[in-house]
Amino acid sequence: MSQGPNFDVKDQVKQATDVVDLIGSEMNLRRQGSIYVGHCPWHDDQKPSFQVNPNKQNWVCYPCDVRGDVFDFIMKREGVDFREALEILAERAGIEVRSFQKKVVKGSADDKATLYRAMAWAEQEYHECLLDSDAAVPIRDYLAERGITQESIERFRVGFAPLSWSWLVDRSSGTSFSPEILQACGLVSANERGGWYERFRGRVLFPIRDTQERTIALGGRVVPSLYPEGDAPPAKYVNSPETRLFSKSKNLYALNLARGHVQKTNVKDKRLVIVEGYTDVVAAWQAGLTNVVAALGVALNEQHIRLIKRFADGITLVLDGDEAGQRTMNTVLDLFVAHDIDLRILSLPDGLDPFDYLMAEGGEAFQALVDKAPDAIAHKILVETRGVDLVNDSHRSNQALENILKTLASIPATVIESSTAKSIREDQMLMRLGRQFQLTPEMVRRRLTDLRSKTRARIDVRESVGEQDLVDYSKFDKKESELVQLLIQDPSLLDRAVENVSPEQFRIGVLRDLYEMMGEFFHEGRGVGYQQLAVEVEDPRLRKLVDYLYDEAIAKKQINEGQTSAYAMDFESQLQSIILRFNEREVESGTQAKISKLHSGGLDEDEEKRALEELFRQQLQKPNNSV
Repeated sequence: MSQGPNFDVKDQVKQATDVVDLIGSEMNLRRQGSIYVGHCPWHDDQKPSFQVNPNKQNWVCYPCDVRGDVFDFIMKREGVDFREALEILAERAGIEVRSFQKKVVKGSADDKATLYRAMAWAEQEYHECLLDSDAAVPIRDYLAERGITQESIERFRVGFAPLSWSWLVDRSSGTSFSPEILQACGLVSANERGGWYERFRGRVLFPIRDTQERTIALGGRVVPSLYPEGDAPPAKYVNSPETRLFSKSKNLYALNLARGHVQKTNVKDKRLVIVEGYTDVVAAWQAGLTNVVAALGVALNEQHIRLIKRFADGITLVLDGDEAGQRTMNTVLDLFVAHDIDLRILSLPDGLDPFDYLMAEGGEAFQALVDKAPDAIAHKILVETRGVDLVNDSHRSNQALENILKTLASIPATVIESSTAKSIREDQMLMRLGRQFQLTPEMVRRRLTDLRSKTRARIDVRESVGEQDLVDYSKFDKKESELVQLLIQDPSLLDRAVENVSPEQFRIGVLRDLYEMMGEFFHEGRGVGYQQLAVEVEDPRLRKLVDYLYDEAIAKKQINEGQTSAYAMDFESQLQSIILRFNEREVESGTQAKISKLHSGGLDEDEEKRALEELFRQQLQKPNNSV
């Protein structure tokens, strides 16, 4: 049987990774009979509740109600999805997982491993410059004046880029990191004369790390005192550009530090506090608040939400007390409530930013504000009704109510219906709105129901159907799932498949989407085996489908090994059989269409005669048919 080289990658990695060895490298385990036990890293575990079974190669924590295999442990521990977990464990086991990608020359600007090393080297150079360089004396004084301690400088690996245009490039001489590699890291840029210049010159630097503690980018804050008056750069903060390692919309500053602290807290306290700047985070940590992170100069988005949900159950978004802070609230509120994540909004008093408030009032005062922060909807009501005469100004009053109800309408009805607590809270909120706007709760409810219906009507029906298909695999058309499954196992057959079966012939939306994506990969010269898809498919529906089809193929292989079953045929024969079944369905569909036209009486005499002759020929061509 022909099999693609990627068919067993998941199993290879799993077999090469002992669950006791893996988890034992992350936490202390001791043998207890046939299992190992340890203190769970995800709850306040007074007695060892975490169990590892070497025979079954799995783990479980009953109080947390979490369990799984080596992949599940890495996904939960590191806050990554399956494809990233596969990469981490494969690298750990010394198994090549990137053979499907474009061949990358080791040590080149396309080699991510080299870029990670270059970023680590640059971080160290900048950090040592801050600690030891004479040029950094004003910077050290500046940080001390702002109250940033030496402990914080070390914890956050704060650095400094001198005013020189070529400082880092000059330092890289004699290393393996060429200017082209530094450019690929977003550290330097090319000038018009063919030279290079520092992106972060004259700035205090805050390294940005991913959840695996790898340095992926830098954030730089300008120090105006370094520049002649009026000559300072206009941008207060500058982040690394988008690179192979870094995307602003997929990362949060200091999440690598905060995630461990959040995961160890009680369930009710699993909350991240999100501020705007690097120094806000530093000040919070100095005050003993270890669940504080910062956005990276972009509005919070869906990718941030997915990232946050890996580690926390709720978010408190801290806004500056100015008008810009309020605008920030309005841009993210609808997004968060639509994703059913507990969002609370804290507006600081007197126009202060978090850094100033923390330095002036301390951590306890700040935490008290966090604890009292209203949920997002309550905050929305406060903002929309502030300064509005709800009795006499009917226009502004109606507009305020409409804005509030639009936000409530963005919460999926299924979320409300699935939670008694949420349903009760919505009823209470509608009663409150009725009192404020002098309307009956029933009138407010009708307006909300109307808005919710309009919102629901805008949802992509195809996506909805696809989700259902993905959940209920029993609805899958057998030949459609078998075709995609076959191609995952043997990608070399894809060219013949796409020649004979079009995506339009699929009736199951999620299978059609995956098949269409595989066709696109094929035309781009990329592989479509399990390993490729597990790493590169972004849509979670499709990624889950890939895993399901792969696991099912493994099970079939084990069941049918050595048998003369249909599955035991070689892959080429299977493909031919599947193509034939697709063709038969197309013919059958055409037949039914002709029969419908005959029954309708909408054909003239000649058309009816031709239709009957065609149906007769098709009947004769069916196997095991006699006239």
